[in-house]
Amino acid sequence: MVVRNEGQALCVAVEMERRAIRVYERALMLATDPAVIAGIREILVDEREHLRRFSKMKETHPVPAEEEKMLISSMAAEVLFAGGVMEMKREQALTTLVGLYRYAADSEAGAVETYGSFAEKCEDKRVHDTFMSIVHEESEHLTVLLDKLEQLQK
Repeated sequence: MVVRNEGQALCVAVEMERRAIRVYERALMLATDPAVIAGIREILVDEREHLRRFSKMKETHPVPAEEEKMLISSMAAEVLFAGGVMEMKREQALTTLVGLYRYAADSEAGAVETYGSFAEKCEDKRVHDTFMSIVHEESEHLTVLLDKLEQLQK
């Protein structure tokens, strides 16, 4: 299913952030390395802030419940943290900082692309600008993660 408007985009964005938070919270339960745990907590701060902002905006752009259910179901396989914690484990994101930052950077890159495409579909300037603000934040976060990854690999 293609996201056609800001209500649908916000619906999917809220679900993306919820799923990201759940994945990282589960990762906290499985990670044992203190540096990895600290990295996960740092990532969670950003994800929770995005969820707060998207949820507030979603209130002003409601989507019928059945439509929301179909959107979430159809988008889940495409963009919503495929593989979850098991994918993190395969990528060594639960045991090494390199794996964590590589996984997080890949997730951020996907979010930048997805939120950018959502912004293009928004007629409401405020919602468009919010998505672009999140794209900017995610891009900055991606840069930070890539810098940390580069430093760790030296």
